[in-house]
Amino acid sequence: MKKNISYLISKLILIITFQFFVGCDTTEPPPVKPVKDPRTYTWTIDTLKVSFQTYLRRIWGSGPNDVYIGGHNAGRPGSLWHYDGKSLSPVELPVITYDVNGIYGFSSSDVWVVGETATNVSLILHYDGTKWKDYSSNSGKELKCIWGSTSTDVWAAGTNTLFHFDGTSWKKYDFFIPPQGVQVLSMSGLGSNEVYMLGYRNDAVDPIDTIFNYMYNFNGSQWSVVDSSYITPYDYVRNFGDIVKAIDGTMYSAGDRMFKQEGDGWVIINDDPSIFSLGGSSAENIFAAGLYGTVYQYNGTDWAKLTIKEGFQEDIYDVWTNGTEAFMIATDGSSSFVIHGK
Repeated sequence: MKKNISYLISKLILIITFQFFVGCDTTEPPPVKPVKDPRTYTWTIDTLKVSFQTYLRRIWGSGPNDVYIGGHNAGRPGSLWHYDGKSLSPVELPVITYDVNGIYGFSSSDVWVVGETATNVSLILHYDGTKWKDYSSNSGKELKCIWGSTSTDVWAAGTNTLFHFDGTSWKKYDFFIPPQGVQVLSMSGLGSNEVYMLGYRNDAVDPIDTIFNYMYNFNGSQWSVVDSSYITPYDYVRNFGDIVKAIDGTMYSAGDRMFKQEGDGWVIINDDPSIFSLGGSSAENIFAAGLYGTVYQYNGTDWAKLTIKEGFQEDIYDVWTNGTEAFMIATDGSSSFVIHGK
């Protein structure tokens, strides 16, 4: 019994740490079956360390030659990086940022990033292929995620904050916020009338620390809580993960396992508790990654555990793939590692 309690307490601490740092996920490209078997990719790892803390953990691309990587960096610039197919370079942004937590786009000339400014307000920036425009708002707090069905229907959420963009301006949107507050970590959807976001309420009730997770759904007119789960040092009930992504017309979730939506519920499709990130190009090409360099690939039939590099043990926070190449971002807290497979 003591061993079980100790394990659950350790697990709870790990989950709290992950949820504190995780940002939002991004949309995936249209379904693309892999041309080359991803299980035979050759992998390379580039190290980014430009300050005492280069902590990057979000990734999105319009293609293998246009990939953005964001997070926290103690220096400036360095909270957002761009890969052009040959090299990585820091992106100069129009405002001083503290964190870039979410990256989302429709094309190389329609890219959004969200996070937190140096003055602790909602960071919202848009790139039109030529320049960045600042939409940041002091009416909200730190933003952690962003997703949209079209260029005129984009959502961004975070700490007790939810915004919607209609193609012209961002407006604050009402949703259920518990008295303790909520951290919305991730959002994705299947269309303008079916959007999901995941968040948590972090309570500290001595002697039990409890994490209470919410799943929200937007049906085209309003947001509502449609599911929940909780974790304590003595009890563990998780119905879904912390990250949600739409892949090939189906919703998936990662966090302590890999989940797939079936009907009104979620089923576990990979029970490795080290998984907390995912990305895919189709139902026949899904990556799940997480603690200690863990990476799996699903080909529509079975999961295969991949070795990126012998001895690589860093936690992988996000995955992006278009079916021909794959990128992942990992960090050890002071340096970040850009993983590229093709």
